[in-house]
Amino acid sequence: MAADRFRVGQVVVAAVVGVVLLGGAQVAHANPNELTIDVLQDQATLAPDGRSITFGMFVQCDRKSQVLEARATVVQPQASGEATFTPICNRLPTFVEATVPALGGSFVTGEAQVSARLLVREGRTKQVQDAAVLRVRPSVSVILADRAVLTGGGDAVQIDVTVTCPVASIGRGGQVTIYQSPVAGTGTIAPTACDGLPHTQSVTAQASGGEFRAGAAEAFASATVEDGGEVFPGSDFRNIQIS
Repeated sequence: MAADRFRVGQVVVAAVVGVVLLGGAQVAHANPNELTIDVLQDQATLAPDGRSITFGMFVQCDRKSQVLEARATVVQPQASGEATFTPICNRLPTFVEATVPALGGSFVTGEAQVSARLLVREGRTKQVQDAAVLRVRPSVSVILADRAVLTGGGDAVQIDVTVTCPVASIGRGGQVTIYQSPVAGTGTIAPTACDGLPHTQSVTAQASGGEFRAGAAEAFASATVEDGGEVFPGSDFRNIQIS
């Protein structure tokens, strides 16, 4: 009788384990083959020149999927555009960005209707898409020159910095810092017009802790714009030569 009860127990345990394994296999089989696309609802970013908008999404597709089409669109009242994007098919939800150029006119801050569509072949053709209304926020481009010029016998250096920001934003200026150990110096970037065009100005950084000299140095510049009561930064850091 004890042996019979032991054998019955073995059968019951085996059956339970079989059910668990079967269920797990079904889940493992279903999820990797799931095709999904999910546009992130937080925000999109407007290029400094207003010529493109970038937004993010999560895409899930099987490794064996043949991508037939991956396309994103952006629509605003005064401009619209579409572009392809590159999904990463690795069976996991993976973050992907799409940058969509304006086909006519320029994009602006505010709201935009965006959508993304993915068409794949996995033995048969499958399609998925998603759409959302996103808030478009500005970005600002800050670019330092590669060279700076000594002034005042080393008391300061002058360096060009170019700032670009999109229409409807308000330029708030910024700061340039030059490092040449043990000397450092800072200068002010004046507010620039936000019209989608690059604006270059010469900034003088006054030395502190000694005098600048000809040779290698490091430079950092940052500038901000205001839009909708919020402030958005841009920056540049690079190695420069002082002459």
